[in-house]
Amino acid sequence: MPKCSLVIDLGFGDAGKGLTTDFLASQHPEQSLVVRFSGGHQIGHTVSTEALTHTFSNFGSGTFLGVPTYYSEHTTLFPTAILDEGEFLKNYQPKLYIHPLAMITTIYDIAYNRALEKQQHHGSCGLGFGTTIARNKAEIFFYANDLQFDWVVKRRLNSIKNYYKTCLESQPTAVQEYYKNELKDYNEDYFIDSCSAIQKFYSIASLSDLEDQFEHFIFEGSQGILLDTQHGFHPHTTWSYTSSKNAIQLIKSHLKTISEIDIYYVTRCYQTRHGNGPMAETEAVSLQNNENEANVTNEFQGVFRTQALDAELLNYALTCDAIHHQDLISNKNLVITCLDQLPHFSYANLLQKLDIKFNTVYGSYGPRRECIQKLLD
Repeated sequence: MPKCSLVIDLGFGDAGKGLTTDFLASQHPEQSLVVRFSGGHQIGHTVSTEALTHTFSNFGSGTFLGVPTYYSEHTTLFPTAILDEGEFLKNYQPKLYIHPLAMITTIYDIAYNRALEKQQHHGSCGLGFGTTIARNKAEIFFYANDLQFDWVVKRRLNSIKNYYKTCLESQPTAVQEYYKNELKDYNEDYFIDSCSAIQKFYSIASLSDLEDQFEHFIFEGSQGILLDTQHGFHPHTTWSYTSSKNAIQLIKSHLKTISEIDIYYVTRCYQTRHGNGPMAETEAVSLQNNENEANVTNEFQGVFRTQALDAELLNYALTCDAIHHQDLISNKNLVITCLDQLPHFSYANLLQKLDIKFNTVYGSYGPRRECIQKLLD
């Protein structure tokens, strides 16, 4: 019988979801499917092997193992980024399945996002995810299903241009000028061509269509519960449900024969936040072995910050996530990453402060799947 594993970040993101997904996919790669159920191409999940380190944005973190990725209707896609990353990964034969109603990001969404962020400083990645969601809420749609039809793509782009032209009328001159500057070198024909070119990487499908083809559905979360649109802290949140909410809904709707659900809650052994917004006021941490940190200062997000963990915030995140699967029997596991970077960290002390008893506790002492080990059963 098929089983599901959910990978959920307990913090503000960047905890090691890519590492955890890669670890789970390695157990039975030929039977596995990675499912993206939130977020879009603003995701950056780093996976390391002996041969290569890569940050996955448009393909799931099981791609090095030949595991395909499914994008649900709750996600966004940026065709030119898919094309670039797909070509880079072509030796691994990357494969996507995409729900027909997955939302498409355009350069206009990105330009408007960046123009606003320069004024608001909310901590956005500047890649158009939130503006894509907002546009769809305004019923100016562009879906994955449309990508197969050049004439439709052109009509969609025209509608989106007009939509942002109207939006800009109520914005300050600085926003209008930044938006125009972002588009000055934009080649719309290349975007249209990329919509066709990426068809070699994907098939349109619903999750129900794939139920009989795989035995292990690995739901790879985005960002973290403390950035969730419901449970995070406005205005420094994402336009997405980063808890298990969407994943549970997809399982209930499309995977009728699931025998087992395992949730893997992920946290670094210290608190992180990339960009503006509140963090718990804990003590500073002195890290080692972090020379290859994948998170760097970003023009739109800002700096990458670290502090000691706050067990109260972890408990808050756990209670928030529990709301969305109260009626399901699931195994709850904890993955603590970056233990090699904070050698005096005591996972035993942390577990005493957490309100949940986990089935299994894993620890990672390095960046590769081989560095993950069981700490407690």
